[in-house]
Amino acid sequence: MSDEVRRAPATFALLDAAGRQREAGAAEAVIGDDGISVGPVTVAFLDADALHAADYRIELDLWPEGRLVLTQLGRRFDTFASELRRTRNQARVEGLLAHGITMPEVFPGALLDGKSARGAELQVYDTHITAVPENGDPFQVPLGALTGVAISDDPPSVVLESGAQRTTIGQLERRRDAFDAAVRKRREAQARLLNELTGMMGFADGLALPRSRVSGFDALLDRVTAAERSECATALLATATGEPRLGFVQLLDPDAEALQPAAALPENWASFLLVPAGPLALLEILAGPSAATYVFAGDIEAVNRDLQALHFRRGPLALSKNEAELTPANPNRLALRRLEPLKRLRAATRARVIHNEAWNGAVRKAFA
Repeated sequence: MSDEVRRAPATFALLDAAGRQREAGAAEAVIGDDGISVGPVTVAFLDADALHAADYRIELDLWPEGRLVLTQLGRRFDTFASELRRTRNQARVEGLLAHGITMPEVFPGALLDGKSARGAELQVYDTHITAVPENGDPFQVPLGALTGVAISDDPPSVVLESGAQRTTIGQLERRRDAFDAAVRKRREAQARLLNELTGMMGFADGLALPRSRVSGFDALLDRVTAAERSECATALLATATGEPRLGFVQLLDPDAEALQPAAALPENWASFLLVPAGPLALLEILAGPSAATYVFAGDIEAVNRDLQALHFRRGPLALSKNEAELTPANPNRLALRRLEPLKRLRAATRARVIHNEAWNGAVRKAFA
């Protein structure tokens, strides 16, 4: 990327929540990977909640309050505004945990909703599709959550069905079929891998199946549980008040070293157990990262959907109350304040039990 498109002389004004001017002047505006600076003002993209660019004027709505206005960019306006939008959007993809560990296949398109259309970039990863609206928060649709993928001719689009969520991708022009093929290819690759691993159809990335739907549930559980987690799994199963669930997830925050069962899992994959215990849902990573046991309050299916939407990313879930404080220095602040599945799971967390000699007592205490 040419450095020239990231720089432009501008007149700037930093306004507070009431529209009063706090800083103003003329200086070179510079786009960095993480934010924009102009004169004495630096704004992180994680805090730029909206971007408006029209009539040679750029406005950034800021968190926790205020607005940065850039004008007088002259002939640089179009290229500068385009690069600002692209760089801001990508920073917010990562800030909202919608990125992957491999490079995506990218498609220009739009999100269709009835008669309206919002321009958007579509990023197809091995694990999910991320939609990046021109003006709006990026969001993702996990491949494992898809219940249907269909081509529509009226209007020309690809429809992604995911439970109650329906996402219609249009304005793909001649790349509609390529987008459809990219999604199906990755979804089918996941299905083949899980079929080969388990010997049965039905498993999807991040989705746990109840015991009644898994032929040979106990044998499969033993086969995909690391020896270090076998006693923990047995103890959690003894608390079940309903059907326990077994699942597999392709991690987007894998550890360098992983606990492996007798039948080794594919790279970056983990097996997990979800157990309903009265009003609680218990999560145990059976093999893969050395993760804690989580105790959530709530319906087990809802907990699973939210975990799936996060691809079981453990970092933001494990943050303490102090570490999750919404400050301008917190690198997780965007996800903590705007990513709904994460907000729900953190609010529902009743305990996070570390695997040590006190594990049994801590789990019993969490139940109490």
